Amino acid sequence: MRKIYTLIALTLFTSQVFSQQQSIPEYCLENDVVHRYLTEVQYDPNDYSYSKIRDYCYDYPWNWEVLGNGVRLDIPKPVPFKFTKALDKVRILHVSETEDYAVDWTYAIGQNVDTFNVYNLIPGRTYFWKTNYDNEGVNTVAESGMFKTTGTLRMLKIDNVFNVRDMGGWIGLGGKPLKYGKIVRGSRLNVNKSTTLMITQDGIEELRKIGMRSELDMRDASNSVNATHAFFGNDCPILNVNAAYNSRIATFANGPQSIQGINQLIAWLKEGKPVYLHCSVGADRTGTVAYLVGALCGMSEDALCKEFELTSFSGDKIDNEAVRNPKNLQERYERLIRQRDNTGRLDPNDNNDSYKFSDMVAKIKTYPGSTLQQKVYYHLKTGVNGTKVSEDDLNWLIKEMVGYVMVKDIKISCETSIVLKSCQTVNLNATVIPSDATNPGITFSTSNEGVATVSDKGVITAVRGGTAKITIKTEDMTKTVTVEVPETESVIPDYALYNNISCPVSNSSRVINGSFEYVDPYYNWLGGNGNKLSDNAFDLKNYEGQFERYLESKMDGDASSEGSIVTEWRLTKNKNYVFGYKIKNSTDLATVSNANLKVYIKVNNSESVSMELDAPSYDGNWTDVQYIFNSGTNNRLRIEFTHLSQNGNNTCLDEFYLSEIDLSAGVVPVRSAVKTDAYDMSGRRVEGTQNGIIIKDGKKYINR
Repeated sequence: MRKIYTLIALTLFTSQVFSQQQSIPEYCLENDVVHRYLTEVQYDPNDYSYSKIRDYCYDYPWNWEVLGNGVRLDIPKPVPFKFTKALDKVRILHVSETEDYAVDWTYAIGQNVDTFNVYNLIPGRTYFWKTNYDNEGVNTVAESGMFKTTGTLRMLKIDNVFNVRDMGGWIGLGGKPLKYGKIVRGSRLNVNKSTTLMITQDGIEELRKIGMRSELDMRDASNSVNATHAFFGNDCPILNVNAAYNSRIATFANGPQSIQGINQLIAWLKEGKPVYLHCSVGADRTGTVAYLVGALCGMSEDALCKEFELTSFSGDKIDNEAVRNPKNLQERYERLIRQRDNTGRLDPNDNNDSYKFSDMVAKIKTYPGSTLQQKVYYHLKTGVNGTKVSEDDLNWLIKEMVGYVMVKDIKISCETSIVLKSCQTVNLNATVIPSDATNPGITFSTSNEGVATVSDKGVITAVRGGTAKITIKTEDMTKTVTVEVPETESVIPDYALYNNISCPVSNSSRVINGSFEYVDPYYNWLGGNGNKLSDNAFDLKNYEGQFERYLESKMDGDASSEGSIVTEWRLTKNKNYVFGYKIKNSTDLATVSNANLKVYIKVNNSESVSMELDAPSYDGNWTDVQYIFNSGTNNRLRIEFTHLSQNGNNTCLDEFYLSEIDLSAGVVPVRSAVKTDAYDMSGRRVEGTQNGIIIKDGKKYINR
């Protein structure tokens, strides 16, 4: 019975909680047009030829006073309050992210008012609210509740200032969003070349309410009249970036102004002073700095394009020209439309090259790095004309904006250029710095497995002669180690006949698959099915007390195992070649013309021109095998070994080579000994077992 009561209680409690959750109203802070733009548009990072903002700005280029029917698209939707009843008293509305209202925004609600709009809240938060009033000296709470905000973009409504938005909310490194309230971008607060304010006192109070305590003005002193304090408070410092007018989109990499601005931005954030970033319109100079900061923090190219083009929703109500040189209203609007057609959007066909967003991105992509974030990081740390951002400050800014700790370095236990002998190993012992990096995971790869391999633990193994690049990679950075393995040629018997061996068709002195110590797994050799040789069918054996290895079969052959191991070499037409290798048994048993071992030379991979060569006789000692052939019209040599084992007696192979050979002396080399009626070069009769060049029936042979 107790279980039934418990179940009923849990059901009622769950229903109440669910009901409460369902009853909490939600408000999207992005206005409808901007919300559609953000959710519907996807930019192609390889194509900046079309400004997608045009589809959402009614009649582009536009000014919202004339073409937008008075509807501003650069401000958010409010959270609307509808109170139960109007009061004949002034009441105070409190809005807070915590139920204890330790930090809250307050609004005075006038008498007999039952509706009110609250702007500039943060998307994706749960808020608590209450109203209270003075009831004959008693502070009385009239109403209270909760609501949620949705959306991502935090556009801001600041009186008589335009194109204002928080850089927070965009997804950055590690899938983490940039923090709200750190950097806000917008248009200027005063008329160019004048101390006349455009922002109202209410606007100043609103900027302070959202936390702005410094002003980074990308106009130079001639534009801003060399202000020494930010226009929204004497406790707020300001910087006017010198000659920043020339630090536009396409030319940012050729001037230090944007980097100077970022250094100041970091300094103020370190002091706990969130930054209001602007120029005149808040489009291009501001857009350059915002782009660099956003890319540094890991925003995607799609997000960076959207963040840049959002400026076009502002309507650009910037009328300083009318103040300095009043003209009729129509001329003013025509000028604004022309300006809007050249700023704050993606279009490489702009008349003014300095505004081309695509040129800026193209320049960034020339910098080193595997990601856009790494390329911007490189640009800022190397700087322009001596102006740069220190790596410590770059890492600090990333952590401050995204809560992401970058891998600053990868420490390894060896030099970045090493020489290893075949089969020699070295452990990189790679560790990341700092130890609390957000993504400390390391992956390893090699540019050439035939030269050097690397395990997932970072152990490098030298394979055969050549050069390989070992890449050590984290999400944030990459380091490489160059491995040099000295070339070692296969052994070729020192017969006098072969003194004139010339270079084959290769960049090296010989085309060599070589001893199997240079092979991992069995470099350049495939199984009959086209895959790399199987560890189940073959073993790599070490010579006693040495690194050198050889191949030993461990499976009995049968009629279906033709092509157990396969390789190919290039040939030059109409050339003589010697192909050789070493062979032995794994036991001392002798094998004579082993039916379970066949060797094919297939030129051009064609059965019709295939040559089946005699299988050698061999025992437990290494036996040298050589074949001489002419390439004729063929340009490829295909070698197949089949049926390598028999009743547990395993065939061993090593030291394969192919070399072009000079037969101009008329010597015909053979594998087997000439038994009878043989003479040496002086005409003396010799025994059939004598080694060297001998003569039989008027022809020269080599006997070994």
